[in-house]
Amino acid sequence: PALQELGGLLEQGLSEVLGSEERPDALVAMDAMLRVMAAQVSVRPSGHEFLVEGAETVLKAALRAGLAPSYGCGNGTCGLCKARVVSGETRQVQHSDYVFSAAEKAQGYVLLCCHAPVGDLVVEMLEAGSPGDIPEQTVAAKVRAITPLSGGVAQLHLQTPRTNRLRFLAGQRVSLGANLGGSDFSAEYPVASCPCDDRNILFHVATQTGDAFAARVFDGSLKVGDTVTIHGPFGDFCLNGDVTGPLVFVACDTGFAPVQSLIEHAIALDAGHPITLVLASTSPGGHYLARQARAWADALDEFVLLGLEAADATQAATEAARMLPAALPGSRAFVAGPAGFVGPACEALSARMAVLADTV
Repeated sequence: PALQELGGLLEQGLSEVLGSEERPDALVAMDAMLRVMAAQVSVRPSGHEFLVEGAETVLKAALRAGLAPSYGCGNGTCGLCKARVVSGETRQVQHSDYVFSAAEKAQGYVLLCCHAPVGDLVVEMLEAGSPGDIPEQTVAAKVRAITPLSGGVAQLHLQTPRTNRLRFLAGQRVSLGANLGGSDFSAEYPVASCPCDDRNILFHVATQTGDAFAARVFDGSLKVGDTVTIHGPFGDFCLNGDVTGPLVFVACDTGFAPVQSLIEHAIALDAGHPITLVLASTSPGGHYLARQARAWADALDEFVLLGLEAADATQAATEAARMLPAALPGSRAFVAGPAGFVGPACEALSARMAVLADTV
C-alpha cells in the first residue's frame, strides 16, 4: 500500500509538472524523476561503487561516499574532474565553461561536477590512492565561525570559495596564515573535518606557548569574515587505499582532530569494518569532544569507544595501550596527540599491529 501510494503521488506530481504552461520542456519530467531516484555508479579501474541520490552531481556523491576523485574548481571550469562514461547516460545539471576537444566528446567524456546520472552508470575516473596523488594548493578562505570547545580548545571553521575548494585526504594537515594588524601569523594544523565537505574546513586550535596564530584565535584578533590562507595538504597520516580490516584510533587531547577526519571518512566509505577509538584526555572533566565520540558509538554497531583521563601525556599513553585488546588480524592503528603521548603509545602498540603516528 505504501509503494502504491508513493507511485500515485509521483504520477500525480509528474502529471502536474508536464501539464504546466510555464515550462512545457520535457526535461521537467526528468527533473522530477531525478529527485526521487537513486542511481548506482561503478568506477573503473578501482571497482568502487556508490549511489547518487536525486539530482546531485556524480562528483558530490563520490565525495560523500568517501572516494577521492580528481577534481579542482568543482564548478565546471578547470576540467580536472573529467571522466569517460563507459555505459549509461548522464544529464548536465550545472553550467560549465570547460571546452572538450572533439576527441574527448567522441570518447564520451563529461565533467563529474556538472553531470548527474540518468540511471545506473559506469565511468572511468582518476582517484587519489595516496598523499602523493594530491597536489599542494593555496586557497584564500574566510573565517565562518570560531567556537569554544573547552577552556583551552576552539574550533576554527573556514569556508573556501565555491570556485576554489580544498582537495585533501582525511588525516592530512595544512598551513594556515593570516595578516592581522599589519603582521603575518601562521601555523600548521591537521584538518579535523571529512574530505566529503571540501568547502567547510574545520580545525581544533589549542592555546599553547609559542603558537602566535592560536593566540590570535583566542584573543579575538581573528574575526568572522577575515581571510585565512590555506596551503597544503601535507602528511601521510591517511588510510591510503581501501579499508581492508579493523581500524584502531588512539587520540590524546587535540590529537582527536586528524582522528575525527579519519573516522568520518571511514564511516563515509561504509566498509563495515570494526572501529575502536581510545580517546584520552589530560584535562579535568574529560575530552572536549567526548559527546561526538559517544554519538558514533551509539549510532554504529561495530564501533567501540574507550575513554580515559590521565594526569599527563605519558600516563595517558600507558593507559591507552593497556586498554586495547589483542590486535585483530589485519588491523591498523592510528595514534595522534602530543609528543609525550605518541612515542610511548606507538612503542607499546607496534608489536601488535601496523601503526601510523601524528604529533599534534
